[in-house]
Amino acid sequence: MATDDNFIVAIELGSSKVTALAGRKQPDGAIQVLACAQEPSDTFIRKGRINNVNKMTQCITNIKERLEKKLQKSISRVYVGIGGMGMHTVANTVTRCFHEKTIVSAEIVAEIANTNHQASSPEREILEAVPQEFKLGTQFQIDPVGIPTESIEGRYLNIVANSTVREGITHCFHAAGVNIADMPITVLRLADSMLTESEKRSGCVFVDMGAETTSVAVFKNNLLRHLAVIPLGGANINRDIASLQIDDKEAERLKLKYGSAAYADPDEDAAPIQLEDGRQVKYEELCGLIEARMEEIILNISNQITLSKYDPSQLIAGIIVTGGAAQIKDIDKAIEELTGFTKKRFLNKSRLQTRTGINDFNRDGSYNAALAIIDEANLNCCGGDIGDNTNDIFQAEEKRRQEEEKIRLAAEQAAEQAKNNENNSQNTDSEEEEEEIKKPKKKSGFRKFLNKFMDLAQNMVSEEDNLTSNNKKETEKGE
Repeated sequence: MATDDNFIVAIELGSSKVTALAGRKQPDGAIQVLACAQEPSDTFIRKGRINNVNKMTQCITNIKERLEKKLQKSISRVYVGIGGMGMHTVANTVTRCFHEKTIVSAEIVAEIANTNHQASSPEREILEAVPQEFKLGTQFQIDPVGIPTESIEGRYLNIVANSTVREGITHCFHAAGVNIADMPITVLRLADSMLTESEKRSGCVFVDMGAETTSVAVFKNNLLRHLAVIPLGGANINRDIASLQIDDKEAERLKLKYGSAAYADPDEDAAPIQLEDGRQVKYEELCGLIEARMEEIILNISNQITLSKYDPSQLIAGIIVTGGAAQIKDIDKAIEELTGFTKKRFLNKSRLQTRTGINDFNRDGSYNAALAIIDEANLNCCGGDIGDNTNDIFQAEEKRRQEEEKIRLAAEQAAEQAKNNENNSQNTDSEEEEEEIKKPKKKSGFRKFLNKFMDLAQNMVSEEDNLTSNNKKETEKGE
């Protein structure tokens, strides 16, 4: 039970289960876990995306009620980790040129960031933008503020996903009467809680192998350099095993007991595997299915590392792997064989310290992501005592969210208007310059009129003079 009205609630939408956690950050950095809850999600979340709105909404309602019962407090809002198939990074560059040398200000950097954010489209939404570096003339800087330059080029790594992903999540939580405080990217928060500063600085590959997706994030010099979510995971192996007419629960057991990700010659003399229903399956047939699928997953991980344009020699800290699907035997051998990384580290727990009276809490590491989200959150999620104007709290939060959205849109419009005004000013200057250019032309036209008048006057002279004049002109032309 919460001892005061201050706690944070984090929810992770996984393909196998929805995980919720209520906790409070302690002065020493540890997280005091107050309540937790999990609900199976395999019937309404596929590849990290919601495919049944009604079931998702009911799941949120159930989890909220379970947490509130344990906390004896109402929940006004929650943090929701976002991920899933299709999420990836896209590089983008924004350039600004100045009329003269200008000292880069925080406002200029903010304007460039805002322009970068406008690169999103109706089909693809920018979830988060990671500044890579700024090019000032011929120099590159991480922090350009205060440096004089005639031009600045901002380079960003935008994390994008289908625009329907956030819309679907927002719709379900709103239908359940729950406000969303923020939607952090799960794999990045998880990486923050599991990787060391040294690993991020030296360069590493962080891999989270889940039920239906595998997230790959490449870090170098403390910055994210590449991110992709592969639509393959441990559940794919289970479905392969299920093709032998084996149910999913037994498939998971067989995978962990007999499965291996390493390359090994099948033992033809191995005894058949006895199933729960009395049937038998060939040992080499089962292991062949598991190895083939693991090979496909690891080859996709290797391909994403290649796309990042980094290789093992540049990523000195190696490859760090976590997630339920990484529990299979000999996965370290398969990763080394297929990716070329000799330095590997496998994690089941985050570096975050926890305090709780809940028995066997996070024994399997399934709460790692929720803990990571709480660690970086800062808004109180407590809505007061249960039943105390809960609906009013929801409406107040919704009104606050709408006001913030209006302010954000107004800021974007103001930035766009300022940009248009600057362009109009430049156009006006150009028009004035054109007028200045036209003035000599008018004078030139007047001279032509005088020349014609002089020619007419000259026609009045004698033929001899005309001939002489023409001869002179032709001589001049010849010269």
